[in-house]
Amino acid sequence: MPDEQELSVDEVYERLRAAVDRGSRDLASTRGLAERFWPVSADKPLERRPGAKGWSAFQAKRVLRKLMRWYVEPALAEQRIVNDALLRLVDDLARRVEELERRAGGER
Repeated sequence: MPDEQELSVDEVYERLRAAVDRGSRDLASTRGLAERFWPVSADKPLERRPGAKGWSAFQAKRVLRKLMRWYVEPALAEQRIVNDALLRLVDDLARRVEELERRAGGER
């Protein structure tokens, strides 16, 4: 199984979707997964392959990353804001559901 930090966005989405689909009450692990990946960023570590071709590709990627950062980072900053708001909303909804379940259990 790959390291949790190396999962792609699609893999994270599929894990979250699967957890929701199966109606899992294990919200702590799902919340933990969402918590680890909400701060999206353009700063993924570059890996240098061996040889001259690897060195030149590494240098080109470094330059391109710096040139594209001005374009990509504002969108990612907005995505972090949305992710944070959604996590807060889910926490609030979970708290409300627990409160309603507690009230319903006391009325029986």
